[in-house]
Amino acid sequence: MPQHTTFYVLLETSRHFTRMLLRGVIRWSKLYGPVTIVASSGHIEQELPGIQSTEKVGIIARLSTPGIIEAKQFGIPVVTIEPSQGELLVQKNELEISEILSNSPKIARMGAEHFLARGFRSFAYCGLPLRIWSDIREKAFDKEITAHGFDCSIYPQPDPTRLLSREEEHPRLATWLASLRKPVAIMTCNDDRGAQVIETCNFEGYHVPEQVAVLGVDNDDLICELTQPALSSVRLDLEHAGFQAAELLWKLISCQVSGYHCIPLEPIQVVTRLSSDVAGQGDALIRQAIRYIRNNYQYQIGSIDVAKALDVSRRTLERRFASLLGRSIHDQIHFFRMEQAKELLVVTNDPVERIAQITGFGNLKQMLRSFLKFENQTPTQFRKQLRKEFSE
Repeated sequence: MPQHTTFYVLLETSRHFTRMLLRGVIRWSKLYGPVTIVASSGHIEQELPGIQSTEKVGIIARLSTPGIIEAKQFGIPVVTIEPSQGELLVQKNELEISEILSNSPKIARMGAEHFLARGFRSFAYCGLPLRIWSDIREKAFDKEITAHGFDCSIYPQPDPTRLLSREEEHPRLATWLASLRKPVAIMTCNDDRGAQVIETCNFEGYHVPEQVAVLGVDNDDLICELTQPALSSVRLDLEHAGFQAAELLWKLISCQVSGYHCIPLEPIQVVTRLSSDVAGQGDALIRQAIRYIRNNYQYQIGSIDVAKALDVSRRTLERRFASLLGRSIHDQIHFFRMEQAKELLVVTNDPVERIAQITGFGNLKQMLRSFLKFENQTPTQFRKQLRKEFSE
């Protein structure tokens, strides 16, 4: 591997999103270096540094970084973060600028499943203007909710040509929140937007999550924990995307590959915090059933056990589930088991067999069958893919 290769990472280190991408770049460098990584602290407005003609260099930056197009025209490999709508005017394919693009449809689908599993029947989406990824998540969330027979209210952007200040947007958000049928589940395009919705709810007197449940995207721990109550969020595999970006950048520098390449940024899981921790809405019996299932899914329970605990007939409860939620009691139990198994596979080193036992599957064979059916991979493959346990 040639010496004196430099990666210029021109991303705002003040954000969790880009810090995690940078961690992935650092991990790649430790495994496959030597590579010099130049990253300057700061926000989005970063200037292109002076680059010596003798350097072997590549750049990871936003497409809006001043000078980035000029650098690419001079033959410097560039990997960018997904652009905003205005930046789409740049012909990335012609300039061969590669990108990290989030799987926004899957992100939205996970958000919808998170709310649907908790029994909500009223849904909304709050995005941002001038952000193509927000638009994609909006359309995908609306499509998923509509497919289950519900309507989804979309926050009407007050000014589609610019981002409004919090002071400007507060009365508009408040008016929109007042118009929603409650209890309502709101998916937001990212954690910043989620925190803003919760802030408005608190100011206007709406109880979160009892009246308004909120879900963000990115799982920025600082933002999520600072909100009152703490914000639930979709966790993205940022570190792996950064790792792949570094790998691609090296291949571009060394001429192993050329042209445009897309690095997918995949969602891992929904990290549930208080802002969406509601055990079902819209029907007292369903709410009690979901609460019972959530508290007992790790045991060998079935629909008969749930009905007995609530002192109702199994047929009545099954009919209510099918009518109001469009799923069976068995499906609800299975959802919580899969949700918890995925989290334990990602955040712990517990053996797969133990995870199968403590999440209610009973044995590895049952959990293996479920993962192959719903994830198209084994639990071990799921863990390796999402945790990216690269051996040192």
